[in-house]
Amino acid sequence: MEPTATDVALILDSALAVVDMGVIAVDSARRIVLWNAWIERRTQIAADAAMGRAIEEVFTGANTARLTQAVTEAIEFGNSGFLSHALHPSLLPMRGLDGRPVAHNIRVRHFDSGGRSYCLVQIDDITETIRREAVLRDRQNARYRAVVDSAMDAIVTTDSSGIIQWTNDAAVRQFGYAADEAVGQGIGLFLPHPADWPAGRAQVDAIRPVIETTGCRKDGSLLHLDVATSRWTTGGQVFVTGILRDSTERKRAAEALKALNEDLERKVEERTREREEALTKLFASQKMEAIGKLTGGLAHDFNNLLSAVLSNLDLLRKRLPEDAKFRRLLDGAIHGAERGASLTARLLAFARRQELKPEAVDVADMVTGMIELLERSLGASVQVKTDVPGNLPAMHVDLNQLELALLNLAVNARDAMPFGGWLTISAAAGSVTDAAPAPDLSPGDYIRISVSDTGVGMDETILAQAREPFFTTKGPGKGTGLGLSMVQGLAVQSGGALRLHSKPGQGTTVDLWLPISREARPKVPVAAPAPALSRRRLKILLIDDDALVRMGTVDMLEDLGHVVTEVGSAAEALTILQAGRTSVDVVITDQAMPGMRGTELAAELARKYPRLPVILATGYAELPHGDDPGLPRLSKPFRQEDLADVLDKVVGRDGKQAKVILLRR
Repeated sequence: MEPTATDVALILDSALAVVDMGVIAVDSARRIVLWNAWIERRTQIAADAAMGRAIEEVFTGANTARLTQAVTEAIEFGNSGFLSHALHPSLLPMRGLDGRPVAHNIRVRHFDSGGRSYCLVQIDDITETIRREAVLRDRQNARYRAVVDSAMDAIVTTDSSGIIQWTNDAAVRQFGYAADEAVGQGIGLFLPHPADWPAGRAQVDAIRPVIETTGCRKDGSLLHLDVATSRWTTGGQVFVTGILRDSTERKRAAEALKALNEDLERKVEERTREREEALTKLFASQKMEAIGKLTGGLAHDFNNLLSAVLSNLDLLRKRLPEDAKFRRLLDGAIHGAERGASLTARLLAFARRQELKPEAVDVADMVTGMIELLERSLGASVQVKTDVPGNLPAMHVDLNQLELALLNLAVNARDAMPFGGWLTISAAAGSVTDAAPAPDLSPGDYIRISVSDTGVGMDETILAQAREPFFTTKGPGKGTGLGLSMVQGLAVQSGGALRLHSKPGQGTTVDLWLPISREARPKVPVAAPAPALSRRRLKILLIDDDALVRMGTVDMLEDLGHVVTEVGSAAEALTILQAGRTSVDVVITDQAMPGMRGTELAAELARKYPRLPVILATGYAELPHGDDPGLPRLSKPFRQEDLADVLDKVVGRDGKQAKVILLRR
């Protein structure tokens, strides 16, 4: 059986009595037509007292304007409304069963019944929800506080005027102020420059970029800070929260790293400069080595030419008639060739391919012999003056190296006198004793050779570097920087020393101290007499790849009365010797030959024919390291008397040491 309208009304009344919310119905005349038990209990207003009255009449003294407006809009326009406790707290004066105010939200809806318009007002109790939210919020705040207090960085909150409102534990440790000391103070308590804090200023972005500034502790000490701030608003009030990170250690580390980087860059720059200097020196050394090789090679070839020239001139001298004009021309040619030989000797010494040995040297004779060379080298603008006593003891030094050293010093002096001047070479004897020691000389007797100029001189900085290898005050490519260091090397290796004296504008003096020789004073050489023919005819095997040299040597040997077999290579010589078709007393071989060098041929002959004498003819008086078997040496360019002399020493003029060897396979 279907329920009647009366049954439905009773059911609806029962439901409204137990529902956990307030329900009010209002008709189109704004009169209350429904008032359930829930609203009755919360307002302490009985349904009979509320029915037929307007809401504002029931709740006198309450601000019901917004609610009545929402009811009117629902009835007239069918609008629905929601009045939130958050925006409209305490709309209606209601209390719970515990007597506490009820926080509530109100929903307003339009509905029709029986052709009439009504408004339903639904009231929801959100007191428990708000309480739970408050508990949750308190828990969240506690967690936030715990997190903030456990932070390693100081965190500070100020109001818009920069007054400190709150600080965390890290701020207490970092700045030394207790929380109750800091709160209420201006941010300047922590920051000597309050302008670094954005409080009280307009700010476009809510979060400012990190800035670096200085902080101040309670004890007055300063610290470096990285400050990041953000502005936020609550309850219409503006606050600023900032993280103030202590960057003192990082700053120190950054400064230390910067200093380390600068030091590293400086060292890299120094190493780069040293490397560039080393490369420059290496290139200069390689250039000098290349020049030395070229010079040595040219000197060697020139020696071969001079050998041919001198050998033919010697033979011409013996065969020309006694005519004074012919003799003068011939002597001039021989003198020119001898000067060429002297030049090649100097070139070989420069190339370090000549065996140079110390000997007793007369300083007066040496300087006198160099005057002409010095005057030509220095030019007309430099006047040369000497002051060398003739009775000085002989020096113990390598003559060729000493001449080269003096020439280097003279050229340096010339370069220091661009407008001309005087070059003075003087010498004197000196001694070093234990009573008057010298730091750079051992006790003993010395000759001091002084080379002085009237040039621009040197300051102390240049003077301190002048003896360093490759140091030069000349422009790039104009000097090797080796001259003075070579002179010093000669002095030290000879047992002496080099000393420099100079001042700007007062010229330079170089003192070269060299030990006195224990050998007899060298005698003035006299013209060598014409060589005497060896008393015994020798059978000589001559090996030289230069036909011109070979021809001149054969002519000189035959003129001395010897029988000569000539070949152009070591292989041809070995073939002749192995064939055994002739006997050989002496072998004369050139050193620099293609295929097999002279020393290699000599080693082969020593193995096969150990009693056969071998004479080595070479333009290099110093053979490569490990290539010198100790053979009798004939230095190019050689004269006929040199040939006769070396044969006499090797074989003997009377032939007693000579033994004819018949060579067979």
